[in-house]
Amino acid sequence: MGALTLLGGFLVKLLGTGIVTPVLDYLGKRSDAEVLTNGQNVTGDVTIAQAQLTAYVEERKAIAQERADQHLSPWTAWMIPTAFGLCMIHFGAIVLDSTFRFNWQVAKLPAPYDAMENAIVLSVIGVAGIAPTVRRIFGK
Repeated sequence: MGALTLLGGFLVKLLGTGIVTPVLDYLGKRSDAEVLTNGQNVTGDVTIAQAQLTAYVEERKAIAQERADQHLSPWTAWMIPTAFGLCMIHFGAIVLDSTFRFNWQVAKLPAPYDAMENAIVLSVIGVAGIAPTVRRIFGK
């Protein structure tokens, strides 16, 4: 039994130092290289994300400054909602009167003002940008 233990110890020592240790060293170096590469990739991703965030913050600051420069006076702030409300009421009355024949006799605005009313209604609702494209597609 003593000779078998001695032979087993010799094989473990031979395999441990002769084969296993170099293999483990190689795998450790390879793992270290992969960790370094992944660390560089993460550093690059973080740098890009920081640059994007900085650009976004600067954009928001510029927008806030523009809004502050275009600050509406309390004396004129009521004009835009009032004009939109009146245009919507008038536009709605024209549509209802002409659709359901209520005989309200709501007159359409004269030539320069009817285009203004349409522009106000369309721009506030948000279709003024796409209206020319729709007209080109579905027009004559």
